[in-house]
Amino acid sequence: MKINHFILACSLVLGTSCTDDEFIDVAEAPITEPLHSISSTTTTINSSYTDESSFVSSLASHGFETPATLDLNRTATTNGYNSVYGFNIPADRQVTGFKWNSGDQQTEDWRPQGITGFQWSGRNFLLVSWYAVGPSQIPGIENKHKGARVSLVDITDMNDITYRHILLVQDIDNPFYTPSNDYTQLGEFGPVRVHAGGLAYFDEKLYVASTQLGIRVFDLNKIVEVAGDSSKSRLGEETDGTLRAFNYRYILPQSGYYDIPNAEPFSCIALGEDSASNPRLWTGQYISSSSSSTPTVHGFLLNGQGEIPSSSPVEVVIPKDNATGNNGPVFNMQGVYRNGTTTIMAATGKSTYKGSTARLVRYHDGDANGSRYRWPHGAEDLYFEQSSGYLWNLTEYETSKYGQDNRCVFAVRYADYD
Repeated sequence: MKINHFILACSLVLGTSCTDDEFIDVAEAPITEPLHSISSTTTTINSSYTDESSFVSSLASHGFETPATLDLNRTATTNGYNSVYGFNIPADRQVTGFKWNSGDQQTEDWRPQGITGFQWSGRNFLLVSWYAVGPSQIPGIENKHKGARVSLVDITDMNDITYRHILLVQDIDNPFYTPSNDYTQLGEFGPVRVHAGGLAYFDEKLYVASTQLGIRVFDLNKIVEVAGDSSKSRLGEETDGTLRAFNYRYILPQSGYYDIPNAEPFSCIALGEDSASNPRLWTGQYISSSSSSTPTVHGFLLNGQGEIPSSSPVEVVIPKDNATGNNGPVFNMQGVYRNGTTTIMAATGKSTYKGSTARLVRYHDGDANGSRYRWPHGAEDLYFEQSSGYLWNLTEYETSKYGQDNRCVFAVRYADYD
């Protein structure tokens, strides 16, 4: 594998947010949630890219698919998306959304996290990531060995939404693969065991936030169809050349990764623009208020090929919350999107308001504080759809957690929160 080393120099961009149309809630007690260990924010980030395209090419004999050629076998519905547990978007700001099929609404084996979207062959798609749940999230659930998957969702016609789950896989020879006794590991590829807290799309590439590593890259022209596995326990290439993937029909192999120290945790990611209208991958950090670290947003410049150029400047933004959050850092950041000098974040773990402990926080560079808006419970990653002006988000929890559905994918008008 070819490894390209480069240095990313950060230029610090401090910002704040405005107060019009602000939602004020009650003062908050300190939050106690799991912490990520992070390094201090620096003005220089030493980063490296590992190209794994040779591994992906080794699967070429099995043929490659694209989003437009996949068989989408599941159906979602717009009915009831805005009545799930903790959905509190005001009626005049609701635009559209959907719920998964009943099995995916209820499953305790997977939780959805990241979201992005794109157009391909005249069709409009979303991609949603899910991480495999283990006993540390839900006692008694043993699914963590399956790693992460993405759902390809065709939303071209919101009255006829179809989707398919695709398993993310990586080369078993890369340094991040670790075997597990919970399944039968075959040759060539293994699971991608990451939280997959955020997704972004650019130039037919999928970028996945990898909490402590950086950014993982997948080529959406390289989806591979594999054989069935009724045992749902085999992954990789059999000795006879047959490919298995826990009975998933399709896999998406990892084509490379950016190892980016001193900017972790990479909790969420989105494609946005800087003040010069250059495309950037914006990453956000989930850090709780009990940490001594400050939640920070980093912006990584992309060239026309979807690569982070060597020695490109990295923008660093330290967003501010509203007065309820002491005009301080935006803790418990689950999603981020930035356009020019405006940063939008989904944050959780706040005081309960209209059934939800989540907020949308808006921050404008140069202001003394941010603004909060009520937001659905269990909110995760953010995605801005350029063609429609919609800001997409999703909620994560299984039906059993609250005795009713919580999961949905929904959109609002970005202009209503800008």
